[in-house]
Amino acid sequence: MRRFLHFEVAQLVVFVMKKRRLSGLLALVLCFLISGGTQAQNLPNVVLIMADDIGLGDIGFYHQERTGQEPIIPTPHIDQLISEGMRFSDAHSPASLCAPTRFSMLTGNFPFRNADSPWGVWSPDRDAGIDPKYTTIARIAKEGGYNTAFLGKWGLGGVWDGKQETDQAYEVMDAGALTYGFDYALELPQGIQNEPYAFYENGKLLKIAPDSKMVQLSFEQTKYESNQRKKKREGRGDSNWDPTLAGSLLSSKATDFISTQTTEKPFLLYYCSQAVHVPHTPVDQLKGEEVAGTTPSKHGDMIKELDLQVGTIVQALKENGLYENTLLVFTSDNGGLTHQNVETHDSSNGLTGSKGSIYEGGHRVPFVAVWPNKIAPDSESAVTVVGQDMVATLQSILKMKTNRSQVFDSADLLPVFLNNSEKRIHKSLLHKSQSKGGPYYAYREANWKLVMSTKRREDFENLEVIGLYNFNQSIQEEEADNLALEPGNRSRIKRMLKRYKKVRLGNFPTVLN
Repeated sequence: MRRFLHFEVAQLVVFVMKKRRLSGLLALVLCFLISGGTQAQNLPNVVLIMADDIGLGDIGFYHQERTGQEPIIPTPHIDQLISEGMRFSDAHSPASLCAPTRFSMLTGNFPFRNADSPWGVWSPDRDAGIDPKYTTIARIAKEGGYNTAFLGKWGLGGVWDGKQETDQAYEVMDAGALTYGFDYALELPQGIQNEPYAFYENGKLLKIAPDSKMVQLSFEQTKYESNQRKKKREGRGDSNWDPTLAGSLLSSKATDFISTQTTEKPFLLYYCSQAVHVPHTPVDQLKGEEVAGTTPSKHGDMIKELDLQVGTIVQALKENGLYENTLLVFTSDNGGLTHQNVETHDSSNGLTGSKGSIYEGGHRVPFVAVWPNKIAPDSESAVTVVGQDMVATLQSILKMKTNRSQVFDSADLLPVFLNNSEKRIHKSLLHKSQSKGGPYYAYREANWKLVMSTKRREDFENLEVIGLYNFNQSIQEEEADNLALEPGNRSRIKRMLKRYKKVRLGNFPTVLN
């Protein structure tokens, strides 16, 4: 219908201009309508896939690159994305843990900008800290004429206004993804790891079975390993809760959404997989392929399940003729896990630290971008990027100006994607860690990284410098690489400390473009 309308308008313009009966202003308006419609059709779809707890070393490509050996846990679909697009060697999650990262991925701001919860919102019945100060990538997309969808783990609060009095009250959301700009949502408010253990479609309980209702679940039904019992994982959830269903339900709903899209209007799909967060509960089969029990560990099975989810989304895009005009980005909310119990498999890919750490293994993550005929295949960029950069990048695609009093920390990646620009785009990166006992903070400028600790969180008057690293020399952050005690670096440390405090305590953007 839209194409027909544009054709009719164009014919009208030609006709009336031939008759010389159309004013210049009206002609401009009609031409604008035509060009605007064409522009909307030419805008790329954007698919953002964020894994949960995937490190660089969990990806087969990086394992083979580091060890020279075939991966123990193959990831053929993610490896295929790497071969078709651009991989980033210096890419970071906004935080070393999931909740603060999810705030950043939506808003384009580092977690410390969330004034009420700078360490992350860890409960669905607490304010997410987004409104009224910030926007979201979904709201930006909708303003640009996109259909928008969210699927998967929400994990950043803002779902209920407060604790509900009854279990049944949790069958309907007060807010959630629809409130923050998404047209369609299939949400796990806390993923598969915390209550409520339930799926919600467009704000309402999606019953696993006809007799499903919200009840208090036993620890056993959560399917956590017995060593997690002390963490009191039991809680409210769907009476038929089974976390092994998550991957197949999410990927099938993603396929359903993609199948309803056309080339007439672009869409944003933000897909937050439950994999590979504990409990490690792989599905038996996904898209006809065996999963559970096919790798050396349950953790490995979950990596395989994640890879198959990625493959399912790519297949759906191709089958519906949408892949060629889609910018697809794959990344992770933080670094990998340490308890895989698989020999020679290193989720951190040889880096110091893992999930939760201030060191590189805690937040240096996979970041792969594919855009057929736009991004060069099998290309690599050393530009420092952060997952939240996709907010400003979408604004750039839409030719919107980024409001730096609202989006402080998101850089435009289009020059890197399209021209392989090597120009630095971030003034600085500010990392935070919730590792018990610290260190809690790090500050990155170009290739220099300062690691700091303090006895009390948010005590910026008593920061203790415990590490200074030059990534031009090494990114391993081993003790031999620590330059903090070298006398020649005292002035550098002093300058970096001063600039860190200025950014951390003030309203200063951290980007250069």
